[in-house]
Amino acid sequence: MGGIFIKPRIILLTKKNLIIYAVLFIVLVVGLVLLFTLRSNEAGLAASGYTYLKYNDGVYVGVEKTESGDVKAEVTIKNSKIKDIKLIEMPPDYISNNPNIKDEISDVIYTIIKKQDVTAASDTGTVSYVLSKVIKAVRNALNESMLIQ
Repeated sequence: MGGIFIKPRIILLTKKNLIIYAVLFIVLVVGLVLLFTLRSNEAGLAASGYTYLKYNDGVYVGVEKTESGDVKAEVTIKNSKIKDIKLIEMPPDYISNNPNIKDEISDVIYTIIKKQDVTAASDTGTVSYVLSKVIKAVRNALNESMLIQ
């Protein structure tokens, strides 16, 4: 009679095999623990494994184009923190049309440096068109600092 015959196989678990399996299991567990421990201690890695972006030290210029001209911001980064922000170019129309813009810009720059976050400056309330262009120029400079390794 045709067909497939499966020969029953008896597996005996001996004391020697049990010790070998236990040692392999312990080595595997210790290896995994070491892998995750060493990996979480690397700079820039959180416990979840995500990499956080870091500002590289230096002076960076960010440019944001407008219909009246360019807004250029110079951002100085030291020890991976924003130390100074200077506006090196601003369309004269913006300043002449709004005499209070200088105070508003200095408040935005102060907020960015204090909180080390560009989004904090745009969350301060109603942000005018000019302020949004200044914030974008600063953001472009910060993006440049993260690109250079």
